[in-house]
Amino acid sequence: MTRLLILFFLLPFCCAAQTFDSYLQSGNEKSNRKDYKGAVVDFTKAIQLNNTTAKPYFYRANAYSNLNDNSAAIQDYTKTIELDPNNADAYFYRANSYNANKSYANAITDFTKAISLTGHNADMYHYRANAKSNLGDYTGALEDFNKAILIKPNNAELYEYRGVTKSNLNDNKGAIVDFDVAVKLDPQNSDLIFYRANSKGNIGDNKGAIADYTTAVNLNPKNAEAFFYRANAEGNLGNYKAAIDDYKKTIQLKPKMHNVYKYLASALGHNDDNQTALDYFGNQIKVDPNNAELYLYDGLVKSNMRDKKGAIADFNKSIALDPKSSDAYQSRADARLGLKEYTGAKEDADTALELDAKNNYAFIARAKAKAGLADTAGAMTDLNKAIALQPKNDYGYAIRGEIKYSSRDFTGALEDYEKAVELNPGNPEDYFRRLNGRIKTGDRPGAVQDFKKIMELNPKDDDFYLRLGKTMIGARFYNEGLTLFNSLINSKTKKPIYYIERGIAKQNLGKTQEAIADYDMALQLDPKSADAYANRGSAKMGLKDIDGALKDITKAISINADNDEAYFTRAAIKMTLKDYQGAADDYNSCLYINLGNTKVYAYRALAESFVPGDTELMNADFKEALKLDPKNDLTYYQRGLAMLNQKNTKGACDDFNKAVALGSKEAVDAVKKYCH
Repeated sequence: MTRLLILFFLLPFCCAAQTFDSYLQSGNEKSNRKDYKGAVVDFTKAIQLNNTTAKPYFYRANAYSNLNDNSAAIQDYTKTIELDPNNADAYFYRANSYNANKSYANAITDFTKAISLTGHNADMYHYRANAKSNLGDYTGALEDFNKAILIKPNNAELYEYRGVTKSNLNDNKGAIVDFDVAVKLDPQNSDLIFYRANSKGNIGDNKGAIADYTTAVNLNPKNAEAFFYRANAEGNLGNYKAAIDDYKKTIQLKPKMHNVYKYLASALGHNDDNQTALDYFGNQIKVDPNNAELYLYDGLVKSNMRDKKGAIADFNKSIALDPKSSDAYQSRADARLGLKEYTGAKEDADTALELDAKNNYAFIARAKAKAGLADTAGAMTDLNKAIALQPKNDYGYAIRGEIKYSSRDFTGALEDYEKAVELNPGNPEDYFRRLNGRIKTGDRPGAVQDFKKIMELNPKDDDFYLRLGKTMIGARFYNEGLTLFNSLINSKTKKPIYYIERGIAKQNLGKTQEAIADYDMALQLDPKSADAYANRGSAKMGLKDIDGALKDITKAISINADNDEAYFTRAAIKMTLKDYQGAADDYNSCLYINLGNTKVYAYRALAESFVPGDTELMNADFKEALKLDPKNDLTYYQRGLAMLNQKNTKGACDDFNKAVALGSKEAVDAVKKYCH
């Protein structure tokens, strides 16, 4: 079950004597920083001072839950309920913890109690239905999904789950009806179409199943099961050539699929084709199961397909057959890096280098593992060795630059990126890295040059373009971002994210109505896009449609309570309404959800400048913002505004002038208005 966002309420710290309250506040602050162990300590101290109130037990339970210590969480939720018997949230969250511990009967009891306390709640019926399904009570689950749908008749997920429940009850026709509704509500959800195809196959509608499997694999080309079952349906219709192609595709995506070779052999036989899938390493392994190289290459294929665990299994077999293969250990190290298994990756890289001290990529793999283990100095030593071994390999410089970048040595990172581009001027990834380095070092014209070069190289990778476009818009290169997303939208693939990002670019270029049209299109493609609602709310705010803005933001948060950008936009609305404390609270939520959303610090600091007594917090936030991005003109501009709120005109003008030097147009006007 998806874990719900746990909201922590920041309590005011009134004075040193209120130790109980201070521990609660400290615990909540640590929770907001995801220091849940520290939060548990503080909430425990609060309980020691006052064990007759429910709040500290409830907050500590939340912290335990975030630590996945569900047994401890259950104990604290139980104590919360003893002290506050009508606390519906405590029953609801305890039910979630019971579910996590697979105590489904207890979860059902708690969901039932929570429902009785809150009245009709679609989510509670939904989660209780899930618990009933886990116990095999599909009839009871169906009853709960019916109730949930009455409350939320436009929720695609509810129809999806009810359809699956009907399938488990062998009511495939009823399931198809539910999947039809779900697909209308969420037409880009490949899982819905895949489930509908399964139900059609179960009632013998092979043509209908094939049509749905085709749509499903178009939306999700890595769905091996969809290729496999489409092959079965095609075989049922005698279209063996198409079935063979799909079985081969299945093997490419998931070589261990049960019975796939058996069915492929059958289809090949019916098609009078004596060739087996010898093109695939899986079949070659069957012919020569003791060939270490075959497992190595098969592992590399899987690794390239992002099947890191499958790749590791192949590398294990390769190593067992040839324990002296440096390449196999180095490849397994790379796969483990993909799973963030840094210790194991380092051990494999060590072995690879013991077997071959000149394995350049083993040094790079070990460097990445050391970086993951916070050994930056060791990582740099290994990268220096890799570069010494192959000084004309751009990859070594690129990775060394990335580690310097992560360490906030942007100047050093840029030097390495420059070298990588020099060595491999046809690699768009190297230009992209250099573009980021130039942004961080304040070379905005250089960043635009790199953008143009990437567009000239024209890499055939939409995901790469998406990353590039987001970076340009994030750095406020709105015209370039607009150009890129126009290009993506004109391609065959239509994705909601393209319209959302283009809308952001248009909105910041003053084309607010056009931006709203793009957000509308994104919602047509994905009616459950929280990002589209959040950004449309921001655009409406720009048109002073506060009610419309708040409605969209509320919708965004209801779809995804972990959408930090929705809270960010709502904070901006509260700033407009002069609800500065409310804005600061929403900025707190942004960082609680996503500590990587570094732009929030400066905005929160500006909000804090309006709140009496928050000057120290304001200064700390501006300090952090400039530490993270010392060349950000917007941060200096905002600090200048904050200085004005603090009646510090000299400090404000100093910051406005710094912002002007970094290219801020807004600061130019501020200097004219306040500094002469």
